[in-house]
Amino acid sequence: MDVYGVPFQVIPVKKKPRNSTEIQRVFTLVRAIPERKHLEITFPRVEGYVFDVRQRVRLHLDEVRYLQIDPTKAPTEVMVKPAVGYRIGRPDRLGPGPEAVHDRNPFHREKRLQATVYEIAAELTRRLKERREDWGARHIIFPQVLDAVWQYLEERVVVVERDTPLEEIALLKYKQEIVERLTAAMEPDTEAGEPPLLPVIERFRPIGSTSEVLFRTVRLCKDTTKSHISHVVLDSTWERSVADQLEHIPEVIAYARNDHLDFTIPYEWEGIRHEYRPDYLIRLRGADGQEVKLILEVKGFETEQDRQKEVAARRWVRAINHHGEFGRWFYVVCKEPRRVQSDITEAISAAGL
Repeated sequence: MDVYGVPFQVIPVKKKPRNSTEIQRVFTLVRAIPERKHLEITFPRVEGYVFDVRQRVRLHLDEVRYLQIDPTKAPTEVMVKPAVGYRIGRPDRLGPGPEAVHDRNPFHREKRLQATVYEIAAELTRRLKERREDWGARHIIFPQVLDAVWQYLEERVVVVERDTPLEEIALLKYKQEIVERLTAAMEPDTEAGEPPLLPVIERFRPIGSTSEVLFRTVRLCKDTTKSHISHVVLDSTWERSVADQLEHIPEVIAYARNDHLDFTIPYEWEGIRHEYRPDYLIRLRGADGQEVKLILEVKGFETEQDRQKEVAARRWVRAINHHGEFGRWFYVVCKEPRRVQSDITEAISAAGL
């Protein structure tokens, strides 16, 4: 409400009581520093991929994480009995009538392993050749995909319980995970003359940059020296450890935490599209003076969804490197924050820099 011509002092206002012990929160302005323009990190914004397999497909099996078949995470046996008569309260096993055991043995007998593998391979082939005009090439792609699925089951699927049959993968959650991981790990075989996997760059926001970072926060922050961004927000103790190490690694030119940076990698999980936000972007200089960019993820505990994120990140790196206009990129997962420097050094040496 606006009041005109009346002094504000004459309007009675009820004052909110203030606790004398209340601590006033201090805000920190996190921003890109113009004087550190030489430490800027840019990155492409990818919204999808151009995937055109004609005759030959290749599986990057070394980049696909292990899949754990763990039946202990869901009930595998249920005791049931018919409801007889009228009872007050919740149902229990004390009433009359015979009990029956429902388990997964009939399901395992019905879903043969070979049939499940064929279903997975058929879904992968459908994804590789979705357009109606490409359906004629499915008979060429399907045998290669089928071999890839068998190879994945033999080398990358781990059964936690010894007595659990491999037919357990016929469950929808496992089938979806296998399809999603193999889809992200497959690409045209460029050595056989196939066109490479390429990214689809956002049309209206093609390039992201650390120069766009500007926000306020009440969280604990740490000043930076090797970053275009003024502070690193510390949500946990390991983030301070990682930031301290990045400041002192000689090969690091610049780094930035992916906070309000809007750097995302698309991936699919349980049939739904998601966006993965890695922890850090880093500019590195190799021994030959060549500059590369590194995506760093620090992870102490991994879930199956985290493993799917890693597969998607490696696919993103392959597509960007095939594109060739955004520099050379790498992806590293660090499982111990204190080993950041050694993991980065190993990545540099493995890349031949």
